[in-house]
Amino acid sequence: MPYKVQPFYNIDSPVGAGQPNKPGDVTLVQYLLVKVASKTAGKWTPPATPLVVNGTYSKNLSDWILSYQKITAVPDDGIVHPQVNPHWSVKLYGTIVSLNGSFRNNFGAARHDNIMAEPDFPASLRTPLAAANAKPDMGTTA
Repeated sequence: MPYKVQPFYNIDSPVGAGQPNKPGDVTLVQYLLVKVASKTAGKWTPPATPLVVNGTYSKNLSDWILSYQKITAVPDDGIVHPQVNPHWSVKLYGTIVSLNGSFRNNFGAARHDNIMAEPDFPASLRTPLAAANAKPDMGTTA
């Protein structure tokens, strides 16, 4: 199930080939990829096949993940891993952190922090994220 750590959106399980691909986690990754792609023309050219935000893992999603990973400073393994504490450690910097940052940079902090107010935000993610179910392992580090 996806969850929010103020102001960070994370997943429970990896998304990618051979991974659990839980529908909520897949939906969040799909949504972030589609939104970031809509604002990064000239910086990132995603695959030609449109990505549908439906919570179902597909080869197309794999292509989108790899395409995004290749233009960012994250491992290009085709997998979006959950981010664990300490979530800003360089060694643990992953695709989900980069997607959060890309959304925030392209849409602004207010829209990122209130992502559920986006008119196209998937209804299936509203309840789990509204529950404020932050995970204790994502706390800040000193």
